[in-house]
Amino acid sequence: MKKKVLSTALASIMALTATANVFADTAGTAELKVNGKNIDIEAEIVDGRSMLPARDLLEALDYNVDWDGDTKTVVAESEITLENNGELSEAKPVFGLGEQFDAETFTGDVYLNNIAQNGGVAIANVTFDKGCINDWHVHDHVQILMGTMGEGYAQIEGQEAQLMKVGDVVVIPAGTKHWHGATKNSQFTHISISGPVAEGMEEFGTRWLEPVSEEEYNKLGN
Repeated sequence: MKKKVLSTALASIMALTATANVFADTAGTAELKVNGKNIDIEAEIVDGRSMLPARDLLEALDYNVDWDGDTKTVVAESEITLENNGELSEAKPVFGLGEQFDAETFTGDVYLNNIAQNGGVAIANVTFDKGCINDWHVHDHVQILMGTMGEGYAQIEGQEAQLMKVGDVVVIPAGTKHWHGATKNSQFTHISISGPVAEGMEEFGTRWLEPVSEEEYNKLGN
């Protein structure tokens, strides 16, 4: 589960979970649409702005809203996998799901959307199913991973595996052995920025190595 404190930017929550449009008039009535669905909600027009109850809006975005009496904080909690009922083919990452591809170097289903490529640099959106990770491998270029949906891991050889959530960034130097993928209980999408080939390195692209052991992966918990 993913928690957001209400005092954080509400726009960021909306951008990550759904498309929400509000249409209001000066009479104080409003029409709220979330992912194209009409939601009943009361609005108040103040100085030309549509004021909506935060709880109603968050609940319309499929958040569970609660009050933490100890910290005097409203906490909104949502499912990590965005309205896809657990089906990877229905996932809605920010840059699009792309096409499913089969690869022996991944332990489960993966979708790839190639976003852009120019000057030896490639940008791709990669979405892993729950529990899906790739094998240890090495690139001849730097790779930057940016989490955009769900939760996953990235690990560089000799270091602890890093839990990646939305907004987390991991930089993997060229020639460094590593792996990445989803946690057991969450689908995971990251943007991968790769290239160009590091100076002085042999150009081999990606060199795939041994699988990550189940024992090591299971130690990571969720």
